[in-house]
Amino acid sequence: MAQANFKNCYPKLQRHEGGFADHPDDPGGATNKGITQQTYNWWRDLKGFKRQSVRLITDTEVEAIYREQYWNRCRADDLPYGIDYATFDGAVNSGPMRGVKWLQKAVGAAVDGRAGDETVDKAGRTMERTAVIQRMCAYRLGFLQRLRTFKTFGRGWTRRVAEVEVDATQMVLAHLDYKPQEQSRKIAATADVVNQDKKRQTKIAQATGTAGGATGVGADQADPSFVILPELLWLVAGVLVCGALFYLYKRHVSGERLEAYRRKLSSIAETL
Repeated sequence: MAQANFKNCYPKLQRHEGGFADHPDDPGGATNKGITQQTYNWWRDLKGFKRQSVRLITDTEVEAIYREQYWNRCRADDLPYGIDYATFDGAVNSGPMRGVKWLQKAVGAAVDGRAGDETVDKAGRTMERTAVIQRMCAYRLGFLQRLRTFKTFGRGWTRRVAEVEVDATQMVLAHLDYKPQEQSRKIAATADVVNQDKKRQTKIAQATGTAGGATGVGADQADPSFVILPELLWLVAGVLVCGALFYLYKRHVSGERLEAYRRKLSSIAETL
């Protein structure tokens, strides 16, 4: 299992967590390096230290909080390489219970948000680790999309989840002793699949949007003897346009995933 992998996962997590922020739309309030003031207060109380602003949090405290309150609570030391990182990053972003739930759904364990023996066992025995990571990231993004703050933070979250998927995938391949050239081939194959998904979503969005527009234009030309028909046509048009927007968003998600895979391919190529 990934008993020594915290040292590899933590720097990747740090790339996604910035400095001090206190965005009015962020329910977490004041945050520094990904640690909220509330979490920092709790941590300082636990250690018997006087409370202070999260602006003053030290790197040592940050790492200790991430290790003890997120990594350990997910039992990431007992999870396979790659799956540990995807679980850990999700836990930090949305809470340990949610991070574990996405893992449990992906491996077919009972979904209770607690990393028990069944969860760890099923994660350890899975032979499709990259697929598990992709499912976890999809569940995670689906959750984030339903948050009212998604309109503010959604673009950054979408990119973050895509990058976690790709980094976790490379961790799996590296741990299975795939050489860089082999990693590149595997990652390129997945990128091709994502690119095909993006193209398909673009076609569906265009076709659905065109149908919606045509239906809307045709509404005022309906037979006047059918009084309700124009209203129905506009309703259908609205549904079709919403469908087009849905597929446009799916295309955006695929686009972020594709770019993340391409960036990874470029970074691997630099090492060859």
